[in-house]
Amino acid sequence: MISGILTQEQHLHALRLHRRKTIKVLVSILLGCAVIGILALAVGHHFSGLVLVCGGVGGAIGALAQSRLALPRQVARIHRQQASLHAHYTYTWDEEWLNVASEHVQAKRRWSDYTKLRESDELFLLYHSDVMFEVFPKAWFNGQAQMDDFRRLAPQSAG
Repeated sequence: MISGILTQEQHLHALRLHRRKTIKVLVSILLGCAVIGILALAVGHHFSGLVLVCGGVGGAIGALAQSRLALPRQVARIHRQQASLHAHYTYTWDEEWLNVASEHVQAKRRWSDYTKLRESDELFLLYHSDVMFEVFPKAWFNGQAQMDDFRRLAPQSAG
């Protein structure tokens, strides 16, 4: 059994983990455009080179600024709006089922209903689909053995 209340900071970290791969790809593409722009400038294509450099660098800065400036504000607003984020959640599991209970929800789901597990140093994300996930802060777990058991069961269903 694990239990706790999801903090605003944990929620923010979960969204950053969820977006991490997409942001890395986006920033890589934008910086690639900037490099192509530098090459275009070097061979005399001044206008297109300048557009690619400015667009690539500006887009990369914008993507990173969104993650560091806009996303925390968005998470704070969501936390103020959504009462269920302030609830105390309790999770239990066995070989086949993951159970969740709070004042807002009681659910029993098969591990096989989940599609994937992502992990960072601070938390796990257990996905229902590509965009819907549950957050499991590692601080809620009672040690490494319990986290290993959770890991063992989640990817089993996630394939």
